[in-house]
Amino acid sequence: MPPAWKPEIIALTELPEARRQKIDASFFPPVPEDHLRAWETGQDVTLPGEVRSYLLQSDGLEACRGELWPVLPLAQWEVIDGPCAAGHPWIRFATGREHLYLLSLGHSPSIYRHERFGSDEEFFAPGFRSYLKKVFRGES
Repeated sequence: MPPAWKPEIIALTELPEARRQKIDASFFPPVPEDHLRAWETGQDVTLPGEVRSYLLQSDGLEACRGELWPVLPLAQWEVIDGPCAAGHPWIRFATGREHLYLLSLGHSPSIYRHERFGSDEEFFAPGFRSYLKKVFRGES
C-alpha cells in the first residue's frame, strides 16, 4: 500500500520551522496512472516508487504562496540526459527560493540542488521523503 502523502505532508507543516517560515502545503488533483506511464515512456525514464506514488496523489506541491514548489506539476518537469549528466538522467522537478532541485535516476534516487544561477549541483537528500522533511524544516 503506497503511503498517504497528504496527511504526512500536512504533519510536516506543523514542524516549528515550517510554522515560523509559514511553509504551508497546497495539493493538486492526482496524475492519472495512464498519463504518468505515458510521460515515463515518452521521456524514456522510470520514476522511483516514492515519487510515482506521490504524483498519483497530487500533481505538484506548492508552498509559501508560490515562493516554493517542492514538487512542480509533472508538465513542468525537465529530463536532463546527455553526456554531461553523469551517465544517467536527472529530472529537474522542484524550485525553491534560491535553488533548483534535481532527482538523480542513477543507482539511488537521491535529490541534489544547485543555485538558480550556478552550475554545480550539491547533494541535498538521500530520497524523496527525506527531501520533503528538509523542505518543511526550512533547509531548502
